[in-house]
Amino acid sequence: MSLNRWLGRRWPATILLACLCAALSGCQALGVAANAIPQEVKAAYPGLRGQRIGIMVWADRAIVTDNPTLQPDLAKALQSKLQEAADAKIDEVRNIQFVRTDDILRFQEDHPELQTESAQAIATRLPVPVTRLIYLEVADLSLHPNEAVDLSRGSAAVDLKVVEIAGSSAKVAYEEQNISAVYPPNSPPEGLPGLQDAQVYHHLIDLLSTALATRFVTHEAEAQ
Repeated sequence: MSLNRWLGRRWPATILLACLCAALSGCQALGVAANAIPQEVKAAYPGLRGQRIGIMVWADRAIVTDNPTLQPDLAKALQSKLQEAADAKIDEVRNIQFVRTDDILRFQEDHPELQTESAQAIATRLPVPVTRLIYLEVADLSLHPNEAVDLSRGSAAVDLKVVEIAGSSAKVAYEEQNISAVYPPNSPPEGLPGLQDAQVYHHLIDLLSTALATRFVTHEAEAQ
């Protein structure tokens, strides 16, 4: 999903109103203007600006067994979205830096026992210092509803924590549970025939990383 799609174009409301009211008058102008102006959603956590960021993804063994590249795929997809926003000079993510996702994953593989530790405890033990840790726990991911192999509907849910680190101390500054995505969007619960697993997985990770990225930047609201 492109940057413009989830950030929106951010046209100033005053410009839109002026253009619309010049062409229309009275209630008609007000009604059209209200519908035309994109509605912005403020960043749920706007504290990444100027920070050194690590992204860590955990998932149950069964989920990883079925999707062995899930952890690097989701971490890299989210990092790419945030970097794209930073390159576009989006204020909340200006001047961010990232620890390599491969370095974080290698640390996890070397220390599987840490999955039972708190996000704060893990954040202070990372081999490369960070000032923000985006900590993700994949609670659910499936490509076939009710194990119906002939029908496909990708769905995933992730719990998010943002840990702020200062020296040897760390605290959870933001958390949100059950951030979800479905592919194809608006597909029936029973799934759809004729879709390849690789296609469903790829698009699901894209949608999920987009949903996560929107927590960190002001963005255009989804159309109702």
